[in-house]
Amino acid sequence: MLDNLLYSLNIQNPWIIVAILAMAPISEARGSIIYGISQGLDPQKVFIISVALNILAVLPLLYLLRQKQIMAIIHKMIGKRITKMIEKNKEKFELYEELALFGFVAVPAIGTGAWTGALLATVLELDIKKSFIVISAGIIAAALIVFLGTNSIFYLLK
Repeated sequence: MLDNLLYSLNIQNPWIIVAILAMAPISEARGSIIYGISQGLDPQKVFIISVALNILAVLPLLYLLRQKQIMAIIHKMIGKRITKMIEKNKEKFELYEELALFGFVAVPAIGTGAWTGALLATVLELDIKKSFIVISAGIIAAALIVFLGTNSIFYLLK
């Protein structure tokens, strides 16, 4: 789907695609690193650009998600049942909120990452500044895991 969109927009520069993937909600830095290295781009530059742009997208996202209309939509989407479950376990989460948020963002798996970390921080009403720092650290950790794994695989395939 993304290939078709990029093709229809005539975006063929791999660095622009790396930048778009780094800021996109599903791929984030992890996907852009894999793409950039697979295209033969300089791995260190791909890592730095991917991480920087992924982090750059987080702060406005944290503020945007805190808007009352957006919060109302979020609570409608996640439903009363999940909201009650979150509220019920909020005290437990607050005990280790930074570590839990870091772990959630740092695990390079589907459904985790900066965008869902920002959503989680918003639903749990965590401090924006702390959340930004913790999510940024999680982005770096996840990107480093993917970077090392991808570099290793492409090294072995050469």
